[in-house]
Amino acid sequence: MSSGSVLLLTVLLIGYIYWSLAQPTNIFEIRCKLKKPVKDAHIVCPHGVFIDPCGMEECIRGPGDLCGNTKYDIVLYGQCDHDLLCCNSRCRGCTAQGVCFDEPCHPPKQHGMQHRSDPYMPLRNPNPLYALLDYYGGE
Repeated sequence: MSSGSVLLLTVLLIGYIYWSLAQPTNIFEIRCKLKKPVKDAHIVCPHGVFIDPCGMEECIRGPGDLCGNTKYDIVLYGQCDHDLLCCNSRCRGCTAQGVCFDEPCHPPKQHGMQHRSDPYMPLRNPNPLYALLDYYGGE
């Protein structure tokens, strides 16, 4: 290889490394880059405006709208009005204007081994052989 081709290859390699390091590295940065800002947010948004974690103006969500609790979810879905509670990705409660969304808020399932007494645990249908082989079932 001639010295000119080695120099060209080195410059291209350094340029590629520099370009790859300048790209977003986590999902939060990628979501912020892909997000489109709301134009005329103060006019378009009925519930008001807030600055999201990306630093852009975004519409505040009203009753029944999708919402998020973490900064990652707020970038995707938005944030509830100050009178509302975000539960299971929906804004619940009533606004000062009297608009309400009162669907019950069930806590999300934390893991597959929740107690049977948990009212939000789905009903299980065990295998019929389980009754025959259940050693402690008669106690």
